[in-house]
Amino acid sequence: MKSLIAILLILIPLLTIGQQDTLKRYKKVNWFAHNTTFRSKPFWIQSIVPVVLTSSALATNHQPLKQNLQDQIRAPFNGFTTSFDDYFQFSPTVLMYAGDLLKLKAQHSVWNQTKFLFFSEVLSGIVVYSLKLGLKYERPDGSNFNSFPSGHTAQSFTGAQVLFHEYKQTQPALAYSGYLLATTTGLFRIINNRHWVPDVLLGSAIGFLSANLIYHFKPLKNWTPKFIKEKSGGMNLLFTPTFNANYVGAHLKLNL
Repeated sequence: MKSLIAILLILIPLLTIGQQDTLKRYKKVNWFAHNTTFRSKPFWIQSIVPVVLTSSALATNHQPLKQNLQDQIRAPFNGFTTSFDDYFQFSPTVLMYAGDLLKLKAQHSVWNQTKFLFFSEVLSGIVVYSLKLGLKYERPDGSNFNSFPSGHTAQSFTGAQVLFHEYKQTQPALAYSGYLLATTTGLFRIINNRHWVPDVLLGSAIGFLSANLIYHFKPLKNWTPKFIKEKSGGMNLLFTPTFNANYVGAHLKLNL
């Protein structure tokens, strides 16, 4: 719970807007309009990082090397553990939608962002859990045999790569910040002794590649359900942060 409060304290200032013009601003959020001015690098160039990460994961995925890496990374933390990464894995996705609420220009509308994020998450999840169930590597804490690759890290890097695709040309600082957040998630998976270094490396590669594949092919890019189009004209959204000495939270209201 404390970890969730800490995340809210970091992210709420990004979403806080003067109450008098809140509805006026949010009515202008790009819910459905297309933006076709963005350029993408060839897919083979986008695949370099995932290939390097996968190669590194395979090269380090054996004892005693990964045990040695585990011990060196965890030593300064003296057995410290936290549930912080359970929440923080979603931080790149939260940042993307925060950018939308602040009306930052992105590659796609909120609707298409959500579609591509969904497809990226599904692809990433299928690959991750197929490997987990098929390979059955033991976790470093000995709790079970589904360590390789890291699902938390794959989740976080999937969101980070979607964030990167959406804002790389208009908000580069925001676009690249997702990698820092995702790397932090992967690091905490090791610190918590839930994953080995190669687990995290392969998880990040899967997240990268899944999002890159979806943004390369853009499935259903022109599909918007009719009922959503009909409702969009009257759509507005109200975000109200709430916090005091004992509570941190928010109220989110969407009127269709």
